[in-house]
Amino acid sequence: MKKAAALFLSALMLFTSTVWAEDMSNMSIDEQSETAGAYFGEIIKYIKSNYVGEEVSTEALIHAAIRAVVGELDDYSDYLTPEEYELVKESEKTVWYAPEFECDLSGGGYPVVSSVPKGSRAYQDGIREGDTVRAIKGVTSYAIGEEEFFKSTTSDVAESIPMLISRGELSKEYTVNLVRFELHSVKAVNDMSAFNTKKQKFADESVGYIGISTFTSNTASEFSKALNDFRAAGKKRLILDLRGNTGGYVEEAIAVARQIVPNGLIISTRDKKGVLTNYSSDLKIKPYEKCVVLVDSMTASAAEIVASAMQDSGAAKVVGEQTYGKGVMQSVMSFDDIGVLKMTTLEYSSRYGKKIDGVGITPDVGVDKVLFVSENDSLDSENVIAALKFLGFRVDSENTVARNIGRYQAEYKLNVTYKLDGPTVSAMNYEIYTELMESDRILAAGYLCLLG
Repeated sequence: MKKAAALFLSALMLFTSTVWAEDMSNMSIDEQSETAGAYFGEIIKYIKSNYVGEEVSTEALIHAAIRAVVGELDDYSDYLTPEEYELVKESEKTVWYAPEFECDLSGGGYPVVSSVPKGSRAYQDGIREGDTVRAIKGVTSYAIGEEEFFKSTTSDVAESIPMLISRGELSKEYTVNLVRFELHSVKAVNDMSAFNTKKQKFADESVGYIGISTFTSNTASEFSKALNDFRAAGKKRLILDLRGNTGGYVEEAIAVARQIVPNGLIISTRDKKGVLTNYSSDLKIKPYEKCVVLVDSMTASAAEIVASAMQDSGAAKVVGEQTYGKGVMQSVMSFDDIGVLKMTTLEYSSRYGKKIDGVGITPDVGVDKVLFVSENDSLDSENVIAALKFLGFRVDSENTVARNIGRYQAEYKLNVTYKLDGPTVSAMNYEIYTELMESDRILAAGYLCLLG
């Protein structure tokens, strides 16, 4: 496909340099489309008549052309062939059936069983790590690709499939039962002490935690169940964790918001023609006395819809880092026998008209991101200042970065150079890593907000 794309673009440059004569900006959309189609037809004819390299199918050139055109749009728009789109739909399933064991296909030969849970039916039948899968449904599995292996070993229903599995020189035909797997996007924690570490304690029994990793087709129903369970347990305060949630189904995010955002607007969307669509909540009473929403730099798209609605409605304080800033939505259009175009068609704004795209959501309570330091960092860089503050140093006109580094070096019996030398960087990064493993700073800040 890359070769086809390069070939098409090269031909396009050659052809347009000699043929392009009309100014298309004054044409209607239909006229522009017809003219572009005529130009493209001429390019196809030119390639087919004159290209002396390996033959490239017309279908490959069409796919390459569409991909190149969509590539001129934004980072969120994409073109998928029918085969690619099927893979995307498979990856979005929340329920599927597959073998209880996993296989490693990286060797290029037969798939090798890499893990078998003890107590599983497959383990009871005698399948073990290191066994090789010689055939699936009577077809050899030698050098099978991931896509083909996935299609051969997964199903939408519970069933059994035949597999020829060998160990050394011995081979045996197994009837492998496919078992149900389910993707859960909602994690509900009733007891906050589950997050306790040596450095952090969460003991308030009135606080419940719900984390949403992505918005799938069953997120809203899972969220509803978690809220009902918390209500039955008498929870009065809620931590909603949207960190690392890059989005998903917008309709599910809106359905989640309607369960927790007080009466009023959730978001407004606007299309290219300026048509405005409002999505609102009719929730009369806030379900929790206090609520916080945890976010980070990877909180994006549908997750930002929920976070912004909670913030603007006053239902929650947003705690953490500035969010990603993806305030646009994509629509999917299928073209028969050609493929699927996923294209940005809507931009949304928050309850009070705040733009999200390219901006993100500013937390009510900010928690600085702490990154590891480097010998190449300048002493006045935000990275070094944040690291020193994280390690307990005050940075101001009197307690300068250089002076703090000297104090750190003296405390850890390093050579006092007042510079970020190798031993100092190693010591600081090790301490930062150890602290981060023992403390969740954003969770702790959100918890304190609830108790304050």
